[in-house]
Amino acid sequence: MNQDLAARGREVFNRAQCNVCHAVDGARVGQVIPVNEPGLNTDRHRLDMWTREAAEAYNAFAEAYSWDFDQLRKLEPEGYLAVPLDGIWLRAPYLHNGSVPSLTDLLTSSEARPKNFYRGYDVYDPVKVGFVYDSAEAERVGVPYDTTLPGNSNAGHEYGTDLSSDEKLALIEYLKTL
Repeated sequence: MNQDLAARGREVFNRAQCNVCHAVDGARVGQVIPVNEPGLNTDRHRLDMWTREAAEAYNAFAEAYSWDFDQLRKLEPEGYLAVPLDGIWLRAPYLHNGSVPSLTDLLTSSEARPKNFYRGYDVYDPVKVGFVYDSAEAERVGVPYDTTLPGNSNAGHEYGTDLSSDEKLALIEYLKTL
């Protein structure tokens, strides 16, 4: 871990306002970010298929079991919940549908992100920050993921894609510390 680079990354995190939605004490943490907010624009498929009826059915599914779920709900307004990024370095793949394999890929424009990759290989990539997704072993043990299929889009969350290469490296180094 490069502590100096991580310190610069913390400055980028705050200056780029990532902290507003993703720091533990961020003003929007725990709030629903509307799906059509500029910069977010992620795949609506998950929102559209997750209805109040679906939430009720899932909540009722295991009522007789000790592991019962009963907190699932349809978010209002429609959107995605802003969450803190603690442990983000180990939570790949990214976005609500797991459509972006690494933090490095997340900080590139949607058009430049991998369209096809393998999920499920558990070898950590400390450079890209995610799991290895493009090796022969990832292909052997992983599951193919195609971002062109409905609900699998890797579009959206364009925040940070306009940072310089140096700022992105620093930000990623900082995110490794969370």
